[in-house]
Amino acid sequence: MKNFVIPNLDKPNGETLSEYLSSSIEAFSDITGIAVTYFNNNNEIVKEFKADDKICNFFEVYKECSGPCRRNLASSGQFASRLGEPYIFLCKSGLTNIATSLIIDEVFVGYFIAGPIVMGELRSSTANNFSTLNSLNDTSLSMAKMFANKMKVYHPNQVSQIALLLYNCIITAVSDSNDYSALRNQYSQQNQISADIQKYKKTLNPMEYPYDLENVLINNVTGGQINAAKENVKELLNKFSILEVGDLEGIKAKSLWLFAIIIRIANENEKNINKILDTDLDVINKLSEAATFPELLTISETIIELITKNMLTSIYNGHSQIIAKALQFINKHYSEKITLKDIEQNLHVNASYFSTLFKHEMGVTFTDYLNALKIERASELLSTTNLSIIDISLSAGFDDQSYFTKVFKKAKGVTPKQYRSTNSMVNPELEIQK
Repeated sequence: MKNFVIPNLDKPNGETLSEYLSSSIEAFSDITGIAVTYFNNNNEIVKEFKADDKICNFFEVYKECSGPCRRNLASSGQFASRLGEPYIFLCKSGLTNIATSLIIDEVFVGYFIAGPIVMGELRSSTANNFSTLNSLNDTSLSMAKMFANKMKVYHPNQVSQIALLLYNCIITAVSDSNDYSALRNQYSQQNQISADIQKYKKTLNPMEYPYDLENVLINNVTGGQINAAKENVKELLNKFSILEVGDLEGIKAKSLWLFAIIIRIANENEKNINKILDTDLDVINKLSEAATFPELLTISETIIELITKNMLTSIYNGHSQIIAKALQFINKHYSEKITLKDIEQNLHVNASYFSTLFKHEMGVTFTDYLNALKIERASELLSTTNLSIIDISLSAGFDDQSYFTKVFKKAKGVTPKQYRSTNSMVNPELEIQK
């Protein structure tokens, strides 16, 4: 028997492929029985393997370069190039395909589509899609259905294994597989989000916009809590990703809306915030131009840090590190009934010295500043919730409702109940009063 000779391992160029790569894909296609098509980066077919076994050739819509089938394949091929690994997807007819990119010297030059194949079972909706996508007469439709019924059915685990084989055929023919490794590392965070999306889908529970988390973020931004605000925005973007099922444009749209709210609120406290953002970041452009989720996340964290630092500066313009740290602690824990003793223990500073320094730097006493934060929180709850007065008192950090009412009236000129009747944004008939 004649020995098999391995082709020369020359580098493909995207248009002609190399002898080694072409032979590898041909071997893959012959052994698996799966058709493989190679498209260049202009979405043009360069080479086909086992084309006669591809059901797509029954349909005129597949042959249309600008038709829905080709657009779907092109989108999937380009997405695989960003992943740096195989991408398993359903085509317009509902059949399974595997897209794998060809990357040469860090440049995306084309992509392979293996399939279509049947995964799990051939659904009746797939045959219906044949008619929806194409103008088929009865004879052509019957032939397409017969062809589909004869297609081998693969288990999902087998499809993953086939994807791995195809991927290995490609990277062994490319001299530097580090191009793929770099892309996979770049998308490790996105892959985790994809896993979260799948987990969310399995729960079958509708997810609503995370207004509570948005409020927490706003409170941390206006309170100068930099690290907490950065964690909040990271969590919010992850939730946006789940809500938008990983669609980057949808995530960016929600992020832009979020920052519009934050900047508006920040402007109410610090008039120079727009000037600072325009000079240092050009917020809208940077968010809109983010090409990946990790990039969008990094930009968002940078913007939040800048805004929050600016808010902290607007709260405190002095030079004492003790007061700066105290303000961060107070703004974070004011609803937890903190006292001067807590400041002393957490900041390791003498309580008497701190009180004197605080009054000198801030112009108000520690107690007055603390109560002002509590009153603002209580005002927000009175306007936006149906919580009882006593519950709001406790949530804002007051132990005694009578003392809360006294401090509130002194600050606002009206009682909490009167304030609610004037400023409530909720249905007054649903209000719970105690």
